[in-house]
Amino acid sequence: MSAFVRYELLNFIRSLKFIPPVVLYLAWIFILYAYKNVPILSSYGVSSIAIYLVMTWIAMGMLSIEEESEKHILFSHLGSKWRYLRGKWYALLLMMVPFMLFAVFFPIFTGSFKAGMTIEYYLLTFFCHTVFAILGALVGTLFSATRLADNKYAWLSAVFVLVCSLASKSLIETAVFLKWILWIFPPVFNVIDHMDNDFNVNNGLWFDLIFVIAYIVLAATIAVWLFLKKER
Repeated sequence: MSAFVRYELLNFIRSLKFIPPVVLYLAWIFILYAYKNVPILSSYGVSSIAIYLVMTWIAMGMLSIEEESEKHILFSHLGSKWRYLRGKWYALLLMMVPFMLFAVFFPIFTGSFKAGMTIEYYLLTFFCHTVFAILGALVGTLFSATRLADNKYAWLSAVFVLVCSLASKSLIETAVFLKWILWIFPPVFNVIDHMDNDFNVNNGLWFDLIFVIAYIVLAATIAVWLFLKKER
C-alpha cells in the first residue's frame, strides 16, 4: 500500500495538476494575513474554508488522473478496488498535512495575531482544518470516483455542493424549511460556528463535533459503496 501511495503522489505531482489549487491556497493565506493583529479563531475559520475548497479540487484531480485501462491494472495489482480507493485517500491525507501546517503556523511565525495561542485554540484549529480537508476529499471523491463523475456537469455539481454547504446558514435563515433539505450537505457550520474568540467548551460544542464525525463516517461509507458499485 505504501508503494501505491508514493506512486499516486508522484503521479499527481508530475501531472502538474496540483499547481492551480496550491497557488490559490497560498494566495488565500497570504492575503488573509496581509494585516497584523487579526483575530485568531475567525482567521483560522477562513483558512479552513480555503483548505475545504482546495482539497475538493485536488481530490477530483487525483481520483480522475488514471485512464480506465490503467485503473484496472492497478485494481489487479492491489488485489481489490477498496485498496485502490483507500490508497487514494491516504495520498490525499498526506497532501493535506503541509496545507494544514502552513495555515496554522504561518500567522504564528509572522506575528499576525493580536493575542497568544492557547492549547484549546490549537486543538480546535487542528480539528477544524482536518475536518474541512476530509469533507473536501469526500466531496471530490463523490464527483470524480462514482457514477456522478460520468456527468458532464460533475465539476459544476461539486461547486454547487460546496456553495450550498457554505451558504447553508444564510439559506436557512431566509427559509427555515430548508434545514430539512440542507442537512445532506457537509455540515461545515457545525464546526466553523465555534471558531470565534468567545468560544467555550459546552454541550453544544461536543454535540456538533460528534455530529460532524458521524457525518464523515456515513459519507465515507456511502462514497465507498458508490465507488464499488461504479467499478462493479
